[in-house]
Amino acid sequence: MNRAEEFSLQEAIAELRRQQESLVDAREKLRGTGCKVASRDNAITVSMKSNGEIAAITFNTTKFRRMAPAELGAALTETINQASAEIRQQVVGAFGDYMPSSVDLEGVLTGKSDFSAMFDDAVRKATEIMRTAPTRESDRSNEK
Repeated sequence: MNRAEEFSLQEAIAELRRQQESLVDAREKLRGTGCKVASRDNAITVSMKSNGEIAAITFNTTKFRRMAPAELGAALTETINQASAEIRQQVVGAFGDYMPSSVDLEGVLTGKSDFSAMFDDAVRKATEIMRTAPTRESDRSNEK
């Protein structure tokens, strides 16, 4: 390995470490967040941690006592889903800038992304880079 290649490798490693630190910082900031979402009628509040765990379900009124089981279940489901969506948006906001533009982070988090397409895209890009990158032979001939 010549000095130019070694220097480029050292720069790449340093950049990788900077990105790693940024990701750790983003994770730590996200860890301290969460959300609270109230149902449409404010009878129920769901508190959710940033990792998607439910921290608390609070019944703000006694209205739930008069609700049919299916109605209460629907209200809980809707409110929990809203809280989950809010947490996903926080995660996308925290980590979205670190993902390649071809990765739909929201889709990954909701299970709607097509991983085959993502990997195919990555293979296409890597193949293009390898095809257009100078070979070691041509590098040596250009140095002479």
